[in-house]
Amino acid sequence: MPNKTEPAELPDLMPGEAAQLLHVSTKTLTRMADRGVVAAVTLPSGHRRYFRSSIDSLASSGRTS
Repeated sequence: MPNKTEPAELPDLMPGEAAQLLHVSTKTLTRMADRGVVAAVTLPSGHRRYFRSSIDSLASSGRTS
């Protein structure tokens, strides 16, 4: 029987959605991603997508700056 593994989490939040959850602007969210505070993936088009788990974790900790 083949070994099935769970698929890795896909980045599913667009910048506006992630920023709204954190109560910050999209520009602040971009800076946070650049500093490594929040996990993001840059698509070939140059747009970013954010991991819900990273955003939820940061939102629950209250650390958004």
